[in-house]
Amino acid sequence: MKPMLFASLLSFAVWPLFAQTASPAQSAEKGVVPIVTSPPPGQPVMTTGREGRAVSQERAGKVRAIVVGISDYQDPAIPDLQFAHSDAEAFSDWLRSPAGGNVPEDNIRLFVNSKATQAAIVIALYELLDVCQAGDQVVFYFSGHGDVEAKIRSQPGFLLAYNSPPKVYVTNAIDLRDLDDVVAELVDGQVRVVLVTDACHAGKLAGSATGGSKATALALQQQFANSVRILSCQPDEFSLEGKQWGGGRGVFSYHLVDGLTGLADRNSDGAVNLLEIGRYLEDHVPVETAPHPQMPLMAGERSFQLAQVDGPSLSALKQRKTSAAVLRSVSSKGIEEEVLARADSFTRTRYHAFKSLLQSDANLLAEGDTSANGLFAYLITVEVLRPLHGILRREFAVALLDDVQQALNALLADDPYEANNWRYNPEKYDRYPEYLQRAMDLLGEQHHLHNSLLSKKYYFEGYLFARNMVDLSDATARD
Repeated sequence: MKPMLFASLLSFAVWPLFAQTASPAQSAEKGVVPIVTSPPPGQPVMTTGREGRAVSQERAGKVRAIVVGISDYQDPAIPDLQFAHSDAEAFSDWLRSPAGGNVPEDNIRLFVNSKATQAAIVIALYELLDVCQAGDQVVFYFSGHGDVEAKIRSQPGFLLAYNSPPKVYVTNAIDLRDLDDVVAELVDGQVRVVLVTDACHAGKLAGSATGGSKATALALQQQFANSVRILSCQPDEFSLEGKQWGGGRGVFSYHLVDGLTGLADRNSDGAVNLLEIGRYLEDHVPVETAPHPQMPLMAGERSFQLAQVDGPSLSALKQRKTSAAVLRSVSSKGIEEEVLARADSFTRTRYHAFKSLLQSDANLLAEGDTSANGLFAYLITVEVLRPLHGILRREFAVALLDDVQQALNALLADDPYEANNWRYNPEKYDRYPEYLQRAMDLLGEQHHLHNSLLSKKYYFEGYLFARNMVDLSDATARD
């Protein structure tokens, strides 16, 4: 059983995800956006914006979720966790269930282990700024490592992606300042935001000597002020995970989902508020982790309702608590399968070939109709695939960036093979500037990653220039 620090912050930046009842007066006293009940059909929802303006929301908002869980980190220097991916999968399953609001599967982006790269997560976050509208709500769930760089005391912290390096996080991790910027933009656009971070720490990371995980926990609290927060433990405690919870879960995540499903509904009014979930967690977590100290921490208006109880879901949960029955995840047809079903067999074959090449070691920008680049050029012109065009662009960019980052991580780790790899495999480095330029073209100049990608492009161009100078010097010396 590995310890996980501070394991979860549940930050309601604008509106609780699973309920819509709390008086505007109470919310105003706490400095957050007032919560209103849903009006009769056809009548607008009125909320107060950041500048105190009344905002009409006449459309039924959509829920969009990004759920991340990383147990198996790529770099062996970053300690693996046991069940972070299981917690993310369970949370995603719960969102899709009646207990979690029946969020459509197409609206949930689930990234676990090797799929949870920095590029994939950050691109998905910034896509929200393009697709979300006033009245929508966003859920971001992260379960994995959180840390700071030991060399920069002012750094507020990072969430480590699957392919993050064990140090120099700024090159390839989720900067909390960037996450805060995304949240602020969504909030300013009248999008309701729920942030769940299950940032764990086991073993020695770059910031361990200076309390990196604790600093990240404190930064998360400070960054999302004026919100309702639930932490699985105090910042100086560790949260535990083990097989005794749901066959392999974090103790806090396990009881959080159970409590929100309805076990925390102490007064049986069909809703779970912050006071009730707090008491439920305090009644269960410390008892089950003793003698290890783990006390959940709640902050915010205690009357905030977090969940509406679905009767059948609660009954099924109670049944599982007293029997050996196992609730199995169900899968529904997603948008990819639905769109591809309308395409002809030739297009479907080329689509799957493109996806397969993105996972291979092939040159992604090679010429030819059957190359990844050639297949993308075809697919992006097929009208029936229009709903997938944005996904195709994103996935192509992610594949390009992930390939480059592999080499960059190795160079930062002073890998002797990688440092000399240009001698053994020069064409690999020759194509990296082109990879980075193509990724920038796919994402657009206004994308948040543009400047970072540009700097990496300049780095590899300089690397190639230096290599050519060395080769020229060697050739001159031989002559």
